Parts: sequence; structure tokens; C-alpha cells
Amino acid sequence: MRNSKQIRRHLTISAARKCLPAQRMLNKLRPMRSLVFAVVLLLVLFATPRLHAADVEWEPEANMDHQLFPSLLISTASVRPVDSDDYEGEEKDASLLGDRFGLVGIEIHSPAANTKVKVTLKGNDLMNESVWEGELPDADEDYFIAPKVNYKFDHLRKMTQQVPLSVDFAVEIDGEPAGDKVDTLQIRSLNDCPFGVSNDEETINDENFIAGAASLGWMFAAYVNENHPMLDKILKEALDTKIVNAFLHYQGDDEASVLQQVFAVWTALQKRGIQYSSTTTTPGGSEVVYSQYIRFVDQSITNSQANCADGSVMFASVLRKLSIKPFLVTIPGHMYIGFYTKPDKSAFVGLETTIIGVPKASDEPKQGEPGSLTALREKLPDSVKQTKAWGSFARAIQIASEDLAKNAEKFDKGDPGYQKIDLDEARQEGIMPIPAAQ
Repeated sequence: MRNSKQIRRHLTISAARKCLPAQRMLNKLRPMRSLVFAVVLLLVLFATPRLHAADVEWEPEANMDHQLFPSLLISTASVRPVDSDDYEGEEKDASLLGDRFGLVGIEIHSPAANTKVKVTLKGNDLMNESVWEGELPDADEDYFIAPKVNYKFDHLRKMTQQVPLSVDFAVEIDGEPAGDKVDTLQIRSLNDCPFGVSNDEETINDENFIAGAASLGWMFAAYVNENHPMLDKILKEALDTKIVNAFLHYQGDDEASVLQQVFAVWTALQKRGIQYSSTTTTPGGSEVVYSQYIRFVDQSITNSQANCADGSVMFASVLRKLSIKPFLVTIPGHMYIGFYTKPDKSAFVGLETTIIGVPKASDEPKQGEPGSLTALREKLPDSVKQTKAWGSFARAIQIASEDLAKNAEKFDKGDPGYQKIDLDEARQEGIMPIPAAQ
């Protein structure tokens, strides 16, 4: 009698023998099945439209209304200011690829997930060739790709007039050329300072949108140049007035002494004949980007004229050279400066720079004027207080200090039309002075 192992072996062999004819037929059918599969695969491939790089939708694009401001590029070359506590500003936009704060690039519609893209910005008079390579994460989405542009900063510094510039982009999709396209930008003068951008525009400062516009007020700090070589001559002339014997900034903790040092500078500049000029015309204006033409320190001093912004950045430059801490003040349609009379910034006054050179300005003590002005008036000899320089200086302190008090709440609320731009903070954020012309 056969045991169980022998039975299982017998059944296995028998089943195998019964299957042999079917196995032989299957072996004959295998080549035919492979042929059918290949035919079906070819039909599917031919029925599915092949993605051609030339069919991908893309266009060159530039923020800030297709304008490029050399002043912005130079002053923010090393650091882009974003408040450390501005969590919204720190959030990344998934639709922005490449340089997060790039101003030029392309807009592209993704044809498929993980599409490989190469964007080349070809070299021109102001930019070296710059490339971005990566993938578009999702299908059927719009992306803005901004290569990290390698600017020619030595050329940007020479832009004294507005000129057009053609920017040429080449794009590759999955290794296949997708064509070249050109965008024409307006390159603004180095003197043109952008200070606001409408919400209708994609901007580098979209995290700071308030009340319908992005405030770029910190850009005014780029025109304050405490390192300008001409300032040493101005300080020497200020000492020659004999109003002060030395510049001691905050030594002695005497607020009136701080005002006295600023008055010496005011007198020196007024003796140079510097007067207020209302010229503010900025050629090539835009309804989207708000900008103003600002003279550099040497231009204001050499030409003996300055509008409100020119005079403010000029005085702020001198005060920072003296280690006295100034801040710029912007209100709708106007600018003046303030400065701290104590090193801990617990006290300050304003200075209306447009009053310089006004012949009929006279010193009339006013109720509510800064105590440091009252103290300085009592300290100065009569011969000094009878000068035109003292009359205009005292009036400039009164007017600006009164405005600071009147609009204090608006400054504190962060209204973009009412800003106090602290120069110490601007430097800490990375806004550097635009270098003086060589």
C-alpha cells in the first residue's frame, strides 16, 4: 500500500501530464500575445498627444511696472529687508520659483507635474548671464520663475538718465528648446527713488501691503550717505562758525548741546547759500510705482538747492557723520527729518529743512516748543540769536516738532503715508548708502 507521500507525488505527476498539452499551446500563444501588447501600446502612444516644448505657454515678465531701479538694486544688494516678526512676509509662495525677490523672470503654465525647466537670462549691458534650473511641481498651474540675476553694479551706478533695455530669455522644457522671447524694461536714473507700489502690481515688498499700497519708504535711507567725502568739509565749515568748539554728539547728556551742534551745521549750509527748491519732477512716472528724483549730497551742496527730500537726506547724512541719530519723516507729499536729543532715543525734535535760507524767518518763542530749543535760546549770546540762521533754525525746529506731535498716532499705527524711517534700523536691515560718484 502506498503511503501519503507517494499518493501526493502520483497526483502531482498525473496533473502535470494532463496539463502538458495546454502548456504547449500556451507556449505557442506567448509570441502572439507580446505582439498584440506591442500594437496596443503603439496605438496608445500615437493616440496621446506628445508634449512639445514649443507648445508650452510662457512669457517674459518684470515686476514694478517693467521698470528697473538701480538705486533699489544697489542699496539692497546684500540683504533684503523683512521684519523678523513679520510671519506673513516669511511665508513662501509656492508659485514663485528661483529668487524670491527677483524683479525679472518668466511666467509659465505647467503642462505636467515635475516638468523640468531651464530658464536662461542672456547677458546684456547691466546683467551677466543668469540661469535657473528646476521642476514645476504641479500640473496645470501658473508659476513665476526669477533667476538670481548677476547684476553689473559698476554699470548700474552710471545710470544717470532713463534708458530702455532689452532683456532676452531662453527656455528649455524637459531638455527641448522652447524658444527665446524679449521684454523691454525702462532703466530708471540712479537718482530715482521708488517709495511705494500699488497693490495691483506683483512686488518685492508684497508682505508689507497696507491700505492699497506697498510702502518702500525705507528706500529713502539709501540716499543718506554718512560716508560721503564732502561731509568733512561741511563739518570744518561748521566749526568755523564758532557756534561750537567741537562735535561731541551725546557726551554730557545735554539736549541743548545736541541742538547747538546741529545749529552749527545749519549755519554752515546756510552760509553756502543752500535754499529750498520745489523741483520734484520725476521723468518716466508710473501709475503703479511711486518714485521721486532725489539729489545726492554733493549735488545738493554744489547746486546750492534742495527740495524737501534732498534737504532731508543731506542733513541726515551730516548728522550720522556726527554720530547724532536722525530719522526721516514722510507725510503725504512732504518729507523732513527728526533727530534724537538723547542717546537712548527717549527724546527727539523735528527739523523742517525747507526753511533753510528763508530770509524772513524770525525766532518767536512758542508755547509747547521743545524744551531743548528753549534751553539753547537761553544759552546762546544775543549776537548769534540775531542772525538769520538762528531765526530760520528755531522756526524749522518748531514747525517739524509740532507736526511730529500732531501726527504721532498716525506714525504709531503704521499708516504708509506717515512714516518715521530710523536710519539706525535701516542700516541694521541692510539698506546701505548708494556710493558717491567717483
